[in-house]
Amino acid sequence: MDGEVRVPALQNGGAQTWEGGGTSERGGVEGYPNCPPGYPSNPPEATGEKADTMKKPTRRPGVKPPPDRAKRSIYLFRLKNPIRQLFIKITEAKWFEIIILLTIMGTCISLAVFTPLPNGDTNSTNDFLEEIEIIFTVIFTTECAMRIVALGFIAHPTAYLRNSWNILDFTIVMIGMVSEVLAILQIEGFDVKALRAFRVLRPLRLISGVPSLQIVMNAILMAIIPLINIALLVLFVIIIYSIIGL
Repeated sequence: MDGEVRVPALQNGGAQTWEGGGTSERGGVEGYPNCPPGYPSNPPEATGEKADTMKKPTRRPGVKPPPDRAKRSIYLFRLKNPIRQLFIKITEAKWFEIIILLTIMGTCISLAVFTPLPNGDTNSTNDFLEEIEIIFTVIFTTECAMRIVALGFIAHPTAYLRNSWNILDFTIVMIGMVSEVLAILQIEGFDVKALRAFRVLRPLRLISGVPSLQIVMNAILMAIIPLINIALLVLFVIIIYSIIGL
């Protein structure tokens, strides 16, 4: 019209679209010649796909996903239980980790200062350290109980005892509790000092409190395992030469 030439660009089932836009003689919509007038230019399938993609939650980069926790802790505490929620907040707090690390350092110092004396003798320093030992045992036992309630005991994959370092902590705490109970009961014929000797394992709890130390210890252990075969070979050679020397 008015001297303008329109060239058909596409023909599909009798419907044509024209270069520069416009509809065909059958009243199709631009880009969709078979659609009746008034039909939306975007197909419903595409619109539905866009809506689905918009509904999907997107996680911001750098934000950690929520941890997978047991629905019930020791078959009593649900995730929404206020006591469990409180223990989760406390055990995941930075100040709580600092307190536990300071307590572990304190018990290491007490072990270094303690002076064993023969025949059951003692002095004022040892008596003071024995009183402090009760405080350390209470702190470690409370921490263990709070972590068990927060994480679960053993059933869930993320439970407390599913971590090998937590197994070490739990063993040390149980030995400390049993030794304190036996010291109070004063059972005849049972030497409590034999159990107290396991206090030397408490400095190992420092490893469980520092993740970087865990990585180093795991690397050392993985390196030691292949060396066991070499150690057995060296021992075998030493035994052979010892027999020859006889």
